[in-house]
Amino acid sequence: MKLTNKIKQLLNSLPIEEKVGQLFVLAFAGEDYDYALQLVKQYHVGGFYITDDNAHDIRSATQLAATLQQQAALRACDAPLLLAVDQEGAWGILTQQTDVGPGNLALGKANDIKLTEQMYRVFAEQMQAIGYNTLLSPCADVNANPRNPIIGQRAFGETANLVSEHVSSAVRGILNTDNFACAKHFPGHGDTHTDSHQALPVVDKSLATLLAEDLAPFIAAIDAGVSMIMTSHINYPQIDPQYPATLSHTILTDILKHQLGFKGLIITDSMNMWAMRKNYQPAQAAILALQAGAHLIMLSEEHYENSTTPYKQIQAQTIQGVIDAVKCNALDITVIDRALEHVLRVKYSGLKAQATTMTSTESACKAIATTAAKQAVQIVRNTHQHWPLQDPHYYLAFAADPKGYDSLVNARGIGPNDPRSAREVILANLNSVKRQFTAVSFVEFKQLLNAEAQLKTADKIVIVTEDYPLPGEQFDVVAQTQRVQQALALWPEQVIVVAMRSDYELADYANLGTYVCAYSSRPISAQHIARLLSQ
Repeated sequence: MKLTNKIKQLLNSLPIEEKVGQLFVLAFAGEDYDYALQLVKQYHVGGFYITDDNAHDIRSATQLAATLQQQAALRACDAPLLLAVDQEGAWGILTQQTDVGPGNLALGKANDIKLTEQMYRVFAEQMQAIGYNTLLSPCADVNANPRNPIIGQRAFGETANLVSEHVSSAVRGILNTDNFACAKHFPGHGDTHTDSHQALPVVDKSLATLLAEDLAPFIAAIDAGVSMIMTSHINYPQIDPQYPATLSHTILTDILKHQLGFKGLIITDSMNMWAMRKNYQPAQAAILALQAGAHLIMLSEEHYENSTTPYKQIQAQTIQGVIDAVKCNALDITVIDRALEHVLRVKYSGLKAQATTMTSTESACKAIATTAAKQAVQIVRNTHQHWPLQDPHYYLAFAADPKGYDSLVNARGIGPNDPRSAREVILANLNSVKRQFTAVSFVEFKQLLNAEAQLKTADKIVIVTEDYPLPGEQFDVVAQTQRVQQALALWPEQVIVVAMRSDYELADYANLGTYVCAYSSRPISAQHIARLLSQ
């Protein structure tokens, strides 16, 4: 009753500017902390999307979180800020100072739901120790389309049942701490051919098909008590022929709230992704999302283009556009009040403003991540019994163009966020042991292809392929496939492919006899592969 009265009093007393601001989760460029504080004080925002772009180490991250929450506590509406991070394994922040493990696809292949729960508890504890109180994870998408350009290693797998089991475990792991969990991207981003960072995808599925496939993991997340669900910027014409999911009353209210019974917070994916920006004006999109049933509007990526786009102006115009819509009766105030009431009830009931002490030790966290990486590795093909390697001498080639590594840590601030490529980690670990091998870099790959006369029949050629889930762009997986196929044409029985990625490429290698997959491009998986290569 006390909380109900407090929220009622706030709804009756807050001016429209403060009400609307509380429904926005925004990003800011670099270490522009003065602007971040301005967003709290003057725009009354309800939270932030935070990346390595904002705080590059644990000390600065902890200070940032405390400073923002201290400022928020001074407001009339003193609800804690939602400080959200994409800590999901294949994506992550502070990756060299925390334990992100091998990523979801690897956890799915290890298929130990207790291990998944432990891994996500590690994520949550480490973030909460900083003061980041909301994990924008787990990814509940099903990789129904293996060629999906943006999900891949971020998903637990290809079947609804497996993904559902691991999503439930991940949610339980997070909720065992003081952190919020957020399942994404509703109603499913795993069967798209387009990256919604670049354009608006279309998934032509019926509701019955979605319920049997894509929606099952979200239902599992709801049953596990997930705090939040993030929308997807995807058109489902059989369900709503007019609006994408983020803007669809049918999808967010009729299906998610009413049919599936979700009682938590609905947050939009970034409204600055091109799926939205190319099709809707920012304020228009925010208004439509709120009318559809979203509680929180996130603009999380404008900082990746701040050199060419006036992102601060866009933020201000979007918030003001919602305020103006209410003032001119284009948006009913009850839409704002209902959303804010729910946001405040959830925040005051469970969102922590202060950092909390970890219960797990550093060594225990590291051990969980290492175990996950080890258990994920699979010998998918071993026709010629070339694995494990018997001969201490072999040729080691990397199929990826090193130029692609520049995108691992880019100006967006999201994505892998670890400058250490799998190639770099493997070579560093191999060079530290006494094992004879000939490393063939990308520059020398053509020399390898031209060295047919030099190679002996018994020589083994280990080719490492890589992929990284980069938002808005792709790694050079097509070129890598072509290089492997060239090698296979010359040495069909001698080539061994070690994949620091998913195994979806295997469909392109019909005559490949030996294929070992880590289901991850993370350094911890590369370290284990290096150990296998040096045994």
